[in-house]
Amino acid sequence: MKKISTYDSLKKFNYIYCTISVVLLSTILLFISNTLIAFSTTNELKGKTILIDPGHGGIDGGTSSGNLLEKNINLEASMILKSKLISHGAKVIMTRDKDVSLENLCNDNDYRHRRDLKARVTMINDNKIDIYLSIHVNAVSNAPYVKGPMVFYSNTNENSKSLAEYIQEPLNVAAGVNRNPNIADYFLLTNAKKTGVLVELGFITNINDKNLLQSKEYLSKLSDAIIDGLEKYFKNK
Repeated sequence: MKKISTYDSLKKFNYIYCTISVVLLSTILLFISNTLIAFSTTNELKGKTILIDPGHGGIDGGTSSGNLLEKNINLEASMILKSKLISHGAKVIMTRDKDVSLENLCNDNDYRHRRDLKARVTMINDNKIDIYLSIHVNAVSNAPYVKGPMVFYSNTNENSKSLAEYIQEPLNVAAGVNRNPNIADYFLLTNAKKTGVLVELGFITNINDKNLLQSKEYLSKLSDAIIDGLEKYFKNK
């Protein structure tokens, strides 16, 4: 029987001790790193209140292509965005979370579509929010080659332009396009008294966008881009 020397035993013990120490230290450093990353990505949105307005709904299908209706894309994308925002520590208010229009919330003597828009504006103005996001899908029948997300804002609010710029940039990267946000005189944008933008997720009239907008994975990718823009906006505000 071979006799093991004290030196060999100590050498073996030191090797095992060092290996365990390295593994434990690596685990601790990885945990700290992940914690810091999670904190850094959620800190800017933590405690913020964001209103999401999925455009159209109910009797109002919005734009369409075959059986594909804008209202359904808007709602699905908005629910994905809501879930992600909550996971980042934000509070979310929805103008709708199911397939309904909102004209019944407005008693003004006006036509249906305008009452629907007024109801959305009222929800934006009456709630204590940091920003709002109106989610839509675009269409341009005479230019089927046009694709990609577009962000619109009103110059009636001084912060809305910078918000639009911060959101448009990561959306450009996500969709592989290169455009700037645009000023628009849409009823909702010009009558809302809070900082916010209208986000067109893509063009239903473009075959590639149409296919992508039916993909939850792609809608999730766009949501991540929007959140990236929001984090940068609040960080630099």
